[in-house]
Amino acid sequence: MKHDSKPIWIATIVKDFGAICQQMHEKLEDSAPSNLLADAEKLAIEKMRNMTCQIQQQAIQHEIDERTSQRDYRLCSCGQRMRHRGIKQRQFITKAGSIELSGIYLHCKCGNTKPIKQFVSGHSTMTPQATELIVRYAGSMPYRTSGRYLKDDFGIKLSHETVKQIAVSAGHQIARVRNENSDVESWEKLDGQKLYGYADGVLINVNSEGWKECKLLRFEPEDGSEVRFRAVLGNVDRFGRTARREVTHLKASLADEIVFLMDGAKGLANHIEKNLPMSRLIVDYWHVCQHISECAGKLYPDDPAKAEKWRKKYCHMLREEGPVRLLKSLSTSKRHRDDEQVVILSKLINFIKPRVRKIDYPKLIADGYRVDSGPIESACKNVVQARMKMAGMRWSRVGAVAMLEVRTALMSDLWKKTIRQIAA
Repeated sequence: MKHDSKPIWIATIVKDFGAICQQMHEKLEDSAPSNLLADAEKLAIEKMRNMTCQIQQQAIQHEIDERTSQRDYRLCSCGQRMRHRGIKQRQFITKAGSIELSGIYLHCKCGNTKPIKQFVSGHSTMTPQATELIVRYAGSMPYRTSGRYLKDDFGIKLSHETVKQIAVSAGHQIARVRNENSDVESWEKLDGQKLYGYADGVLINVNSEGWKECKLLRFEPEDGSEVRFRAVLGNVDRFGRTARREVTHLKASLADEIVFLMDGAKGLANHIEKNLPMSRLIVDYWHVCQHISECAGKLYPDDPAKAEKWRKKYCHMLREEGPVRLLKSLSTSKRHRDDEQVVILSKLINFIKPRVRKIDYPKLIADGYRVDSGPIESACKNVVQARMKMAGMRWSRVGAVAMLEVRTALMSDLWKKTIRQIAA
């Protein structure tokens, strides 16, 4: 809508802006050279944030008053004239801060209404940019801390409970978008590359349930140009289905091969093999070394130096000569041990035997495969523990599931696409 004359509020804002510029000029004249940047930043943030909110509030309020004063605004879609039910005020949240707007509330006999919220922003009191900001803060620090920093940094005044509600709602919407909409998740650069998947478990303290395992998935192309996370808190069957869905969404059919790097436990590996039978599973080298280290500690409980020497010997043998050579050496070693030590060695042998193909590291390395699962170890700390395992932290199941969706989207390459879909 175009207007013939400039509204009065614009002239007022221009005058106020000139005053702010003058204040900054005077402030900087009195500042020490080493403080020029800091003083200018402080004044700009304090004054310009307030002015930005004022501009938004004045501009939108002027438009509300102009449009609601027109006669046809009071006509309902049913053709009847709507009744004036008073002036209503409502707080709206923008990335520049909180603003208050007022307008007439109209009601029709047919049941239709025209509240200010619907007129200004559909059914939301928050802009998409503000929603993204709030969810990002809530996904990075505790809700109470988020509320405090949102107020300090942007002038957004929300209680920590409101921040929590927004984050939980966003988490559920992110899950829906990621489960249903493959368009937001596809990778187009997999052609000619291996797609690497990693999986591991992280314990989370859930109210009335105790410590529950969250299964974390990490995907990345061979060149490491992108990264994608997904987490499941609950049934291990869901983990397998989630892994299959993610691989489908990523268009893994374009990749040369799907490779999963995992620890030696059978649980998660069985569900990967069941849901993604075309993938290749590799047992992480360092997890096998942990089993060798445990064996060494039990063989030489009173001689740490000898245990360390034994561990180094067999870890080196595994990586350089392979599992077949390792098994042969361990079997030979059993001949010179007592019964208790034979049992200890047999346990290590029984772990290695069924995994020979998955731990043939000399061949795997020669063929260009990764054999270390460092990326998932760091992901467990950075994606899950950094937000969800702070001192004394406990979660409701609903809150934990929602926050896992926020965290895995936030730490993935698809954050912007996903959050814009749910905030729109």
